[in-house]
Amino acid sequence: MTAADCTGPIFYSMMKLASEMPLSSSSDLQKNVAKVVATWEKLLKYYLPFLDEEIEVILKFEEICLESTKEFSPLFSQILHFLYTKDVIQEEAILSWASEKEGADEADKLFLRQSEVLIEWLKNASEEELEEEEEG
Repeated sequence: MTAADCTGPIFYSMMKLASEMPLSSSSDLQKNVAKVVATWEKLLKYYLPFLDEEIEVILKFEEICLESTKEFSPLFSQILHFLYTKDVIQEEAILSWASEKEGADEADKLFLRQSEVLIEWLKNASEEELEEEEEG
């Protein structure tokens, strides 16, 4: 068994826990995700040694939003950004996921479109870093 085999189920369990906590609005759901991630992020990060596992988390999150816990769907980009700010998902994983999704059917681009602002922000930040390195 590899880290990749564990990553999806661990993330699924975390999101399931967040969705089962008491909530009265979508902002409560975001707060629940923040609490669950704060509690379990070390465990999740342990199973994210490589970029592929981080991309697996994003793919699992898409699956969760579409199939089992649809309440997450409108919050996809906000939660993805939150996972990025908590260093659970790296910029490279998000940009690789976005690149893979570029060639997908339109139906598979729902969350890519929802995350366009985040992706553009990450791309611009990467370009600025490269320019600063070249100048320095």
